[in-house]
Amino acid sequence: LVIHAGDLFHTVRPSNRIINFAIREILKLSRAEIPVVIISGNHDAPRQRSVGHVLSIFENLPGVYPVFRSKFESLRFGPVALGCLPHCLTTDILHQEIEKARPEEAEINILIAHGVVSGIEQFSMAELSEEEIPSSVFERGFDYVALGHYHRYTQVDDNVYYAGSTERLSFGELGEKKGFLEVVLPEREIIFHRIPTREMIELEKIDSAGLDYDQLKQVVESRFDDVDLKDKIVRLKIFNLPEVLYRNLPVKDIRQKSSEAFYFKLVTERAEVEQYELAKDVKFSHVLDEFRSYLSSRPVEKLDKDRLLEMAQKYFSEQEN
Repeated sequence: LVIHAGDLFHTVRPSNRIINFAIREILKLSRAEIPVVIISGNHDAPRQRSVGHVLSIFENLPGVYPVFRSKFESLRFGPVALGCLPHCLTTDILHQEIEKARPEEAEINILIAHGVVSGIEQFSMAELSEEEIPSSVFERGFDYVALGHYHRYTQVDDNVYYAGSTERLSFGELGEKKGFLEVVLPEREIIFHRIPTREMIELEKIDSAGLDYDQLKQVVESRFDDVDLKDKIVRLKIFNLPEVLYRNLPVKDIRQKSSEAFYFKLVTERAEVEQYELAKDVKFSHVLDEFRSYLSSRPVEKLDKDRLLEMAQKYFSEQEN
């Protein structure tokens, strides 16, 4: 049988395209008469019962067993008993349902749960909707515990595992192997099968301190040289951006250079601006410096910047006098 320990979908309302894809793939298992058990996670569980749960669409598929009603449910497949603890609406409900999670009279007992193992900070995804699963539950005599929520394949205890996500969902997972677990019981053989995933690329960061617009544009373009971005997930960070460059990034060039990527993310970070207490008699020389900086950062064709700066200096000087 196939077990999915929560967050089959990343949102409460996935797009029609994503729902259609999920149904098509799970239908393959249904038609092959392979039982599929899916519990809800914190990402695909609505916060109100009235909203309805996206997993309910699978109730119409033979051999597919979605568990999403904010309560512990037991399933039986021949000699195998499955205890399913989905994401619950509240912490109080979770604590009530955890008490029901006990092994049954069966040859093999499996517990499926979604959440953070209590007291182990590394399994937290820093999400407000996270729920903690006390480790004492694992000591109740289950042959195997399948956990969902933490995205990295990890062994928690002898018989307790996070299979991890089957796709990288953030750049914090850059370089991580993704896959699924093949579990043979009662022998407890655990085999991790790596699956191909969309590649993530972190382009070399750009420190824009001291650069004008033309220089920044040149450096940005160089980051895309000789890099195959086709169908990849790509991120570029630009930091130490003065305000004038932050407002006038070469976005058009960046968009063009990254057009073949499946997804491109630009992360920008402004330079720390020193705070000044302005006196009442501010001199126009300060404004001239600002104008000079602004002018150097703006790409304007057929413009004599030196001539324009000379004119500005003349007008500011006259105003000061």
